[in-house]
Amino acid sequence: MHQAVLAAGALMLAMLAGLVTVQAAGVDIVANAAGIPKSANGIGGFVNGARALVDPALVMVAAVAPLCLIAGGLVLLFGGRSGMRIIGTSLGVLLLLGSVTALIN
Repeated sequence: MHQAVLAAGALMLAMLAGLVTVQAAGVDIVANAAGIPKSANGIGGFVNGARALVDPALVMVAAVAPLCLIAGGLVLLFGGRSGMRIIGTSLGVLLLLGSVTALIN
């Protein structure tokens, strides 16, 4: 019984170590894709990363926002109360990402 518990604990620890390693590699992949130089220090690295990651996010939200507007309208049409929440959320996220892009540039 104790050996099974120890084996399960060791397996969980090995999986956690592997997950941390994979996640650290994922951070490097995102940093390389964003074009953040290795020598970027302080706020420069943050601004470069934000600029590189916000633009694709804005494009994705702009592509999904019309679908959310249609879905929210259909919910309202059929008497649902949350239709305005869907519409407001989609427009709010689009507005928020647009303002972040304007602040970074």
